[in-house]
Amino acid sequence: MRVLHNRYTADEITDTQFIVLRALKKGPCNTSFLAHMLGVTLSAVTALINRLHKMGLVNRERQEKDRRQVWISITPKGLQVLNDVEERRNLLLAVYLSHVPEAKRQQLLALLREASELFERDDILQGDILNEGQSRDS
Repeated sequence: MRVLHNRYTADEITDTQFIVLRALKKGPCNTSFLAHMLGVTLSAVTALINRLHKMGLVNRERQEKDRRQVWISITPKGLQVLNDVEERRNLLLAVYLSHVPEAKRQQLLALLREASELFERDDILQGDILNEGQSRDS
């Protein structure tokens, strides 16, 4: 998807900006969360948010109780850009996958659904981390 994004939608927003806007679509969050999610430094997220803000795609709001805390939210324009890019990505994916035989597409879909269900589970990592710690102690 990153290759397709860079080839066909990078003129609107970068792949990283797309990821941030998708996260913000779920609700406002702070820069620390975004930095952790992206695996980058706070200064890198700040620069990214500054660009998105300048483009009119996000809002920044300082918290009354702690002025150091800044919450980032998606703007209506940001939501529209995100929806447009998502739609284009989905269409491109459909075009490319139309060249894959139906049986293979069904297998891929089943695997992606299974992976998606696993990614939604909170107990997976916790269980593996606990088991790993127990095997080290043994």
